[in-house]
Amino acid sequence: MPSRSHISFANIHLHPDIINAIASVCCLISLCTGNCLAQPTAAPSSRDQKVILMADDNLLLYSSGLKKVLQMPARHENNPVIPNDKPWELAIGYCSVHRDPITGEYACWYQSYAGNRAQDPTRRVTLCYATSKDGLTWTKPKLRLFDFNGDLDTNIVLVGNGGRSVNYGASVLFDPTDNQPGKRYKLAYWDFTENEGLQTPGLCVAFSPDGIRWKKHSKAPLLQGSYGEPTQPPFSNESDHLPAGRPAISDVMDLMWDPVNEQYCIYSKTWIDGPDGRRFWKRAVARTTSKDFINWSQPQLILSPNSDEDQQFHGASVFYDGGLYLGLLQRLDLGGFDRGGSGNMPAELIWSIDGLHWDRPFRDLFFMPINKDKNSFDAGCLWTSANPIRHGSSIRFYYGAYPGWHADLNASPTGIGLMTSPLNRWIGLTPENQIGQATLKPVHLQKETEITINADASEGEIRVELLDASGYRVQGFSSGVAEPLHDDGLAQKVRWKNDPLRTLSPGNYQIRVHLKKSTLYALCLDRKNHR
Repeated sequence: MPSRSHISFANIHLHPDIINAIASVCCLISLCTGNCLAQPTAAPSSRDQKVILMADDNLLLYSSGLKKVLQMPARHENNPVIPNDKPWELAIGYCSVHRDPITGEYACWYQSYAGNRAQDPTRRVTLCYATSKDGLTWTKPKLRLFDFNGDLDTNIVLVGNGGRSVNYGASVLFDPTDNQPGKRYKLAYWDFTENEGLQTPGLCVAFSPDGIRWKKHSKAPLLQGSYGEPTQPPFSNESDHLPAGRPAISDVMDLMWDPVNEQYCIYSKTWIDGPDGRRFWKRAVARTTSKDFINWSQPQLILSPNSDEDQQFHGASVFYDGGLYLGLLQRLDLGGFDRGGSGNMPAELIWSIDGLHWDRPFRDLFFMPINKDKNSFDAGCLWTSANPIRHGSSIRFYYGAYPGWHADLNASPTGIGLMTSPLNRWIGLTPENQIGQATLKPVHLQKETEITINADASEGEIRVELLDASGYRVQGFSSGVAEPLHDDGLAQKVRWKNDPLRTLSPGNYQIRVHLKKSTLYALCLDRKNHR
């Protein structure tokens, strides 16, 4: 199977080989970002960039005197960037955002809940569409595709099946390498379908050539979901109309492309049983995968709350960046069977090397906390998006939000908000007591390699030295002759006084970073390949 690139090119339709070539060039002219949020893989390049994130313990040999710190994104000053200001937008939540790297223009798909405002049950929950030139000021176009209570001037691009669905979802992925132009945009969502007189919930998918005109796949659901009352699990001979296995997916789905295994992944809400064995006790997270977007694997439980402090895991939006699977785990503050708790839902940053087994060292410090302003639209629940957007030297996190789990939606604002963070600044290493050092596992260096670091040394100093593969210092590349770095920058060049890297013999070396009152977030190796 050929390698797939999932960098986004909105509303242009070129031959896949051309798109992949353009994508590779676009990635290379940006700041050093490694296996970033969208990773082109098909076209060969004369340069090879590798980012080493400080969150990735697998690339770190060891550290001394250092501790990990969390870099939290900042809220945009004019949130929400997309408010709920249309009659069909009683509340808006789940969203996906896409940025065209050529034009820089944005597209957003978001779930809009109208509830009893809708005269037609298929309009109770809809998929809506908005555009923006800068990602800050958004327009809701009058598409005239679907009406709402007779008004055809809406931005609705897909409607429900008309069953009991009130959780539709809006997880969209742009796939420029699909040979069928009509399937370049892919949507995974939750809906109910009538089968044999029963309302059967589960995973549904749709396709579009432009992100606006969608066609639902003829088979639904592709995976049956779990939905019901807190009773004991049925006996096996009574489960004919239930999902094939437990745990099953439920009504939160976050879609991503896995560039390592070249497959589509959905991280879905699921349910675990309570202490007395009853179903639907607490929410957890399951994962299902597909090679063709139609045939999906049996869901696998990957994250479940195992303490009262965990509350519930409402969902996990996952993306791939810098060689790691990064996730925004939605932590819902409710007890079992939704009893007790505030109902608040901030997001915790988690990461994994395989997308299945997750590290949670910052479970007590939320990456995306709720707003402290109790009157804000995002003072209660954050619905995180699975596709952060790279914009210049920053990463943008779009999210839907309600002021609270039990908020009066008729009286409370909702919307799509924005937080931003500097590029590749997820987790940093900083001294516990003024100084410390981090030593990386051996990496291959050659004369053409350039080393840059993503760090804040504005109140201290950073020096970099090289050790050979055996752990001994290399003459001319020790910390004593390294040019000290004193800036706060995303790509600070590493230099030595007398010996530039072009005098270095090619081979495997350990990179050691000495920190004094500073924080290191990432290190980038930029190699020029000669053929």
